[in-house]
Amino acid sequence: MIFHLPKLGEVKLIPIQSTDQPRLFSLMSKIYKEAYRYIWVDDGDWYLDLIYCQKTLDKELCRERSHYFFVEVNGKKAGIFKYDYPFSPRETEIPNALKIHRLYLDADYHGTGLGKFLMEYGELVAKENGLENLWLEAMACQPQALRFYEKMGYQIVHSYVLPFERILPEYRLIHIMKKEVKE
Repeated sequence: MIFHLPKLGEVKLIPIQSTDQPRLFSLMSKIYKEAYRYIWVDDGDWYLDLIYCQKTLDKELCRERSHYFFVEVNGKKAGIFKYDYPFSPRETEIPNALKIHRLYLDADYHGTGLGKFLMEYGELVAKENGLENLWLEAMACQPQALRFYEKMGYQIVHSYVLPFERILPEYRLIHIMKKEVKE
């Protein structure tokens, strides 16, 4: 899918394939660590190895509900975007929903409108598929992300503590945020 954004230029959503795992791992090692290394005892290595390994990627790509993309801006990999539908959380009731599962952008693209565009695209997909809700999970220790999601119309509906022992205890709180799809 190719889009043209006034301030950015050409934006492509390129479906991630199994053979892309080395590129995905490399990209996320940079992007994820820049944003989250401080919450982990190992700079996030365990998490990166778990989430972006070949086995996990293949498992996610086999799920019919998963839609996983590289985000490319003017030929440069800018991040990733993944959404899943229909998919509801176990922790709280959000029926008939699309989950914004992963939205990570290189810091060079923060504040450019790219994140807003991707969130709006996710909402469009939800509308086109007759879904009633969108939801996502956001770390409490990322106030700029929380503000962004709130600005996009999401509200915290549930909070819980992640069980990952490698996350420093003071950073384990995560919020489930929800937005109703508007016609």
